[in-house]
Amino acid sequence: MPWELNPVLDQSRLVLLAQTAVDVRNKAFSEANREEGDTSWGIGCKAHERFGHALCRLSESGKHPWLSVYRDGLYLMPHIEGVAVRVYRGPADKPSPRHLEAARSEHNRRSEPRQMAFSFMGHEAEPGGPWFWMMAVETDVEGRALRAVFFQANEAGGTRNAWEAPVERLPAEVAPAPAAAPEPRDKPARPARPRAASGPGAKGAVGSREGRTLFQAQTVPLPLVSQPS
Repeated sequence: MPWELNPVLDQSRLVLLAQTAVDVRNKAFSEANREEGDTSWGIGCKAHERFGHALCRLSESGKHPWLSVYRDGLYLMPHIEGVAVRVYRGPADKPSPRHLEAARSEHNRRSEPRQMAFSFMGHEAEPGGPWFWMMAVETDVEGRALRAVFFQANEAGGTRNAWEAPVERLPAEVAPAPAAAPEPRDKPARPARPRAASGPGAKGAVGSREGRTLFQAQTVPLPLVSQPS
């Protein structure tokens, strides 16, 4: 594991670097409008710029003192306590010569004095070295990031000690399932409705909520009045 080879390459640090690269790239592609002319090249440039900006913000926040970022125009190289990690888009098993050259130049720029001191002390160089740390962001055919892999590479293009960082996230269009609605509590029993009066005089009786008769309707016969012709 990287942190077993170099303690400064702590797992949580590598995951933060990988997650930032994956999230920034996928967000840039999710915002693209192909119908308006956005191409993978242009979106990739935007993702690269945003990734550099995101790393600088992390470095300047004060929460990650181990992280520093060297930027020169489009050139971008993050460092973890001085260890350069070349980040690029492409397969982890076949880094391109351009990225290998960038990693070699950065390695020499920061490590040459120390290497010369070791050589005078009789220390032999590591076989096949020097070895550089790199992080490959592998993508699908549309350009969206699928995974991030840390590994070591040398000038000849050899690779070793690959480790895939866990960066799985739920797709944006998949929303979490809503929480189950709480079961309704038992409703208080409704008061019993008064039963209709029965027996003689029940017709026309009006009752109250307590069931007592409020009044009794009665039919009173009226006398016939003859009209004058």
